[in-house]
Amino acid sequence: MTGPTLVTSPAPGAGPLLEIIDTLLAEALLAGRQAAAGNFHRMSPPSTAYQRRRHRVLLVLTMQAEQGIGLRLAGDLPFVVSGPSAQAGAPFAGYTTRWPEHLPSQWVSDLFLRWQISGTDKDEEDDPEQVAGRRAALIDRLLRAALWHCVATDAEDAVPAAVRLIAELATSGQVVDVSAAGHAVALLLRAAGEDTSSAAALARSFTGGALPDSPDQWVRKPLDWPEEPVRTLSRPAQRAVNWLLTCVHGRLDEVRAATDFDSWSTALAAVTCAEIACLSGLRHAVVRLPLGLKSVCAQFEELHADFPTLWVSLEIAGMGEAVRYTRDLEEGFRQRGDTTGSRFARERALLPDSLRNAPQVPAVWLRPSWRTATALVDPWPMLRRVDDPAAYKTTPGTDKELGAHIAQGPRTPDLRTVDSLLGRYPWLDFAHGLRAETFASQGDIESALTALIPALVLAPEQAGGWNLLGSLLHRQGHTAVAGTALRIGQTVERMRDRLHEA
Repeated sequence: MTGPTLVTSPAPGAGPLLEIIDTLLAEALLAGRQAAAGNFHRMSPPSTAYQRRRHRVLLVLTMQAEQGIGLRLAGDLPFVVSGPSAQAGAPFAGYTTRWPEHLPSQWVSDLFLRWQISGTDKDEEDDPEQVAGRRAALIDRLLRAALWHCVATDAEDAVPAAVRLIAELATSGQVVDVSAAGHAVALLLRAAGEDTSSAAALARSFTGGALPDSPDQWVRKPLDWPEEPVRTLSRPAQRAVNWLLTCVHGRLDEVRAATDFDSWSTALAAVTCAEIACLSGLRHAVVRLPLGLKSVCAQFEELHADFPTLWVSLEIAGMGEAVRYTRDLEEGFRQRGDTTGSRFARERALLPDSLRNAPQVPAVWLRPSWRTATALVDPWPMLRRVDDPAAYKTTPGTDKELGAHIAQGPRTPDLRTVDSLLGRYPWLDFAHGLRAETFASQGDIESALTALIPALVLAPEQAGGWNLLGSLLHRQGHTAVAGTALRIGQTVERMRDRLHEA
């Protein structure tokens, strides 16, 4: 098991449950990033199918775990409340490490609600006024979140702090229209004068001098948006731009340091969102970019153009084709004098050196694992074929097909055959569950728990898996966590017919 990074609990033995919730939260962020990175010309939240499958069940898991084992957020996640107004004394926006009272269930609820209220319905796609209205509302919400965060924390260098919150909301997959986030960044850069380093001064440039004195006013008080781009960025705005450029380059480093398909696709979606926010912000903020900044933006634009080409390569022929496309780009750099490849690696590469130079694509790069499959396969049908002409399947097509893959004896299935099947289709929840049941029947509790984690990540709406988890944890003596798992199973069973409703 890998340790969770987004959630924590003081309860002994909570590791398996925490890893399930942690992986589902990370998957939701990836789904948001993928949707934003791939559909940046208009608001396009993760697919309705993904939201139907995950929203209610994630709320069940987080709420039950909060009550049963004291589940809390551990990662430094940005957030903004999506409801009509902030409650008195409750944080409106910021980071979860700064506001530990912001519960995981509230964060989940806000995320899915923001996707729903900000995304464009199909019926609205041809109505420019409605699309523009939703976009303006999103920009307004992001601006208020950034200003409230700076004032509430008394940020010493307010403009970079405000830009950071908006950019990290976008790069974490919480903003469906990343170019709108960039527009909000641009408004901050326009409004940033030499005297706006303090949080109060920055906020007053939008509120007309008087700061809101209640949570409701922070949500409803009209903001004055700077109408025209500036000719020269102020020093506070320059510091914010430096942070933004550092953010993009840091995300690029994560792409180039990826060790498998999961880490690469996650980092690539994040850097694409960061590039969109950065480019959109600078285009709307300044009349004419300085030459040095213009050259950096030109590099970002070239990288951004590579993103859809890489995904098309995956759709056509898999990761091998994506590697060939990258090597063709590198050859062009070599012909122009980059004989060592260092310039290409620094300026244009979107694959790590270890993969570009490998004689053949390693297995861990051929397909998404069970940790990311639901987020990648659902909104990205192209990933259903990576190394196999047949489409990837999330469930066995027929009983005959299942029987062909899994040779069952009188009582115990052939785990070698199951493992072989999972080697090709690692997102088959029933196969992971079968492994867990087999290990449990043999008394190998640790192996059963390890196998049950992917089964419940892939199909958390299956009550039987939660009942087995509760039973295994009870056998280990972890009664509090076992009771929480069993209550989740009861709730899921009771809500079975409603979990996938819109």
